[in-house]
Amino acid sequence: MSEITGGAAQDGGAPQDGGETQGLEAPRDSAGHSDRSALEAAVVESVSSVPGVARLVPSFRQVLTAAAQRLLKADATPATGVDIVREPAGVVVYVDLYTDGSRPAGVVVDDVNAAIQSLMHQELPAGAGAEAVQVRVRVMGVSDAR
Repeated sequence: MSEITGGAAQDGGAPQDGGETQGLEAPRDSAGHSDRSALEAAVVESVSSVPGVARLVPSFRQVLTAAAQRLLKADATPATGVDIVREPAGVVVYVDLYTDGSRPAGVVVDDVNAAIQSLMHQELPAGAGAEAVQVRVRVMGVSDAR
């Protein structure tokens, strides 16, 4: 497993203590979905369309949270492989993925970073962290394309 980070920080994979996963929660639509959920779905779609990305992998925290929500019969948030966290320095987007081996992992990560940066600057309003978006991509491995 290798980790390649875009943005200013270079330190680690999972959200750090003090980061707010709910920091982007905003008004909910009539179905109860938040703007954060819509933004996460847009990031998943954007990353999934990058050439060389085989699949996204949910983090352990996402899988555990979804399981606990199902156990408690709460509305389960699907584990997506993307986690958007609001930290004091701005917004951090964590992505865990497998590449398909068709392109070098570093090139895939650069393209994922560029796609997320572009999307976040379009979607986040000024002052909501768009100016300080960090992207942390973990390449979990290469999927066997056979």
